[in-house]
Amino acid sequence: MSEQFDTIVNYIRDELAHDGDITPDMDLLEEQILDSFSIVQVALFLQEEFEVELEADDLQQENLASVNRMLDLVQRKRAQA
Repeated sequence: MSEQFDTIVNYIRDELAHDGDITPDMDLLEEQILDSFSIVQVALFLQEEFEVELEADDLQQENLASVNRMLDLVQRKRAQA
């Protein structure tokens, strides 16, 4: 996996106390690894860690439900900068 993938997974493990497996396309909401509060935490982490600015419209399930979707969002935001 990529360094960025590992960075996000490590954050989820460390900050949200998840010790199970996380795969790139796993739906973290469906698996109850993330909830509405932790989605906001992860979004703030993505902004700080990857130096992107997320808008309210970016904070949607389709952008943050899996690690791959988070990485896609970061790449899109970087391309817009």
